[in-house]
Amino acid sequence: MFENTLIASKKQQRNTTLLAVLPIALLLHVVVLGGYVVAQMWSVPEVADPPIQVSFYQAPPPPPPPPPPPKPAAAVPKPVVQQPASAPVVQPVAIPDKVPEKSSGAGSEGVEGGVEGGVEGGVAGGIPGGVPGGVVGGVPGGVVDEPPIRIGGEVVPPELITRVQPVYPEIARKARVQGVVIVEAIIDKQGNVTDARILRGLPMGVSEAATAAIQKWKYKPATLNGRAVSVYLTVTVNFTLQ
Repeated sequence: MFENTLIASKKQQRNTTLLAVLPIALLLHVVVLGGYVVAQMWSVPEVADPPIQVSFYQAPPPPPPPPPPPKPAAAVPKPVVQQPASAPVVQPVAIPDKVPEKSSGAGSEGVEGGVEGGVEGGVAGGIPGGVPGGVVGGVPGGVVDEPPIRIGGEVVPPELITRVQPVYPEIARKARVQGVVIVEAIIDKQGNVTDARILRGLPMGVSEAATAAIQKWKYKPATLNGRAVSVYLTVTVNFTLQ
């Protein structure tokens, strides 16, 4: 009876041990399976490298060789100029005793009121009372034109009498070209504009239109000590689009 009790007690103890180990084994299996699942979820698949496209370009053909230099032109022989044969010298049969004198262009007769032998510095064909160094056909007492002078000092500047408006070029009007044209003009003793030079201009024919108009202007001449003189005058023309 004692043996039966001991055997039954061992079986009961074994069953109790199995019951205690079973939950631990199950827990270990769950942990292992869970770790495997988590590892699969967190694993990153390897990304394949994208394919590399290789393009081949054919280089352009080399440029053609330069043309050969032109051959030097053949030297053209210079024509030989033949000197004309000199005519033989023929001795005159008879030599005259006297050589006739050449008549001078001036008449042998004098001019009334003239000076014998002429005046020093005079010219042939002049008139009595003329100025030495003058020209034939000049006016007695005439004065050689003086060059224009600058306005200043005792020079009284010219006064504008007649003004002609310049024509605005159509191409400049469409291009909206506007501004100031400065011209240096020469006013002679009669008050006429004899020359016009552009100092500051505008494009598209505007400067030319200004000079063309200025050359038609009329002035009261400038004076110096009461005498009309030719002067330089600076003229400003404004071109403005409304």
